[in-house]
Amino acid sequence: MSRFDAIVVGAGPAGSTAARELAASGARVLILDRAEFPRYKACGGGIPLRTERLLPFPIDSVVEDSVSLLDVAFRGRQRFVRDSGAPFAHMVMRERFDALLLEQAQRAGAEFRPGTAVRGIETNGHVRVLGEGFEAETAHLVCADGAHSPVGRMAGLGAGIAECAAWEVEVRAPAAQLGSYRSTALIDLGYNPWGYAWVFPKRSVLSIGIVLPPGQAGTMKDRVAAYLDRLGLAGAPVEIARGHKIRFRRGGEPIASLSAVLAGDSAGLADEFTEEGIYYAIESGRVAARNVLRSLSGVTPLTAYQRDIDCEVMPELRAARLIGFMFYGMLRRAPRPWMFASSRFPYLWDAFFAVQKGESTYAREAARVPILPGLAARMLGDQ
Repeated sequence: MSRFDAIVVGAGPAGSTAARELAASGARVLILDRAEFPRYKACGGGIPLRTERLLPFPIDSVVEDSVSLLDVAFRGRQRFVRDSGAPFAHMVMRERFDALLLEQAQRAGAEFRPGTAVRGIETNGHVRVLGEGFEAETAHLVCADGAHSPVGRMAGLGAGIAECAAWEVEVRAPAAQLGSYRSTALIDLGYNPWGYAWVFPKRSVLSIGIVLPPGQAGTMKDRVAAYLDRLGLAGAPVEIARGHKIRFRRGGEPIASLSAVLAGDSAGLADEFTEEGIYYAIESGRVAARNVLRSLSGVTPLTAYQRDIDCEVMPELRAARLIGFMFYGMLRRAPRPWMFASSRFPYLWDAFFAVQKGESTYAREAARVPILPGLAARMLGDQ
């Protein structure tokens, strides 16, 4: 049976990042993924500039557009545009972006076994990973297998993490409409109490989607179809339509044991203001690699990963949640006045752009508004 210093399940941003950093440090690493790569991944594909700054290699080869304009609307009305002055996010197709991150992990020395679904794990001091016609053993399992995280559940981790649902389509829009969204991200508010619809430009398609709470997941297809009609794209060819889950870790839900950790979507590391998780996936992949290396050296047990995530990542996610409850709560209580005020209050959008560019953080911006926790609590109480 093959034995590895670490086995990473899932070759998305969290898994590939953890594997790359481990392999670059000399660890023997195996990446497993049930899919063959490259593979389509349901995701808006917006990569904040701060995410790019976490990576030690360029991503220019997979960038389809860079956006500096934010077009904000409330159900298609009360639209206003904010200019960040320079790109605050890149737009990518996830199959190409994820393939680039995986390629870098392999270049660093990680082994990759695609098309391998994990059917079970056995823990007895070490972790034995079982697939069809496949077995391997490790002392360190990194579960980066997405928001459903079946392997994380096998490891007994991730219970109690909150979630919502999203539905996305890739639309081959007419050239004129495709061109009208160049360098622009459209965020259309008001489609559920705490979320938005989006239109993100890619090289030859528009990525369009909507976020809904779990109880409304069954209406996603109809809502997206209605939204396409509102955009004048009802007759445009839809290349791909797919739903996905988004998870949100809010407290002390378990994401580490002596032999396994959850990273990225598996751990619910997405912010509740933008629903974005790629930044936190890459950051948690780095934290996972660091903790595996410390465990290999006998410095700290792997359980220290949860402490590090709680100290380094969760303050930012809690601040994003406070901002989200305030913003969406005001929008729900008084949509027209709040949209009017938002369009004339530059600090909100300047702060948003600064966070996305990596020039500030949610926690820093939230601390500048001392009444924010009380206001967010009031919004939460009014749900």
